[in-house]
Amino acid sequence: MGARVREIQPDDIAACAEILAGLPEWFALPESNQNYIAGLSQLPAVVAESEGRIVGFASLRTHYERSAEIEVMAVERSFQRHGIGKRLVGWVLARCRFEALEWLHVKTRGPATPDPFYERTRRFYRALGFDPLFESTTLWGPADAALILVRRVGPPGENESAPKG
Repeated sequence: MGARVREIQPDDIAACAEILAGLPEWFALPESNQNYIAGLSQLPAVVAESEGRIVGFASLRTHYERSAEIEVMAVERSFQRHGIGKRLVGWVLARCRFEALEWLHVKTRGPATPDPFYERTRRFYRALGFDPLFESTTLWGPADAALILVRRVGPPGENESAPKG
């Protein structure tokens, strides 16, 4: 299942909302989902498109002059484990290089609140070079530990798409 990665367009946002709605194991908080979707029109963002259909997306939030965060990333269930997430992260890394950023981080549910879906998420990011920086039970609360993973942006790697525009 191949997918073309490209900059997001306003007409893509509804499809991104549908993807979040179809992944309640990861995206079960309506207020958070609304914030993610609102951010797609304000932040640098990309979609993965297969046969004319949006099957994944990611957005990037710059926090400081040298660091940014993957604000949200989601891949439609039937397209997971086909390299699309890796390609989306590749675009994010290329965008970070373009903006001369040095650090990229992502937040996900931490192991202090075990969950098989988030265990899979943590393995995914670890495989792409992200390392755990710290886990917090105060950021999202003790019932939902947050794990912050970080990686140096570094030089271009294989399978990374360059940002367009």
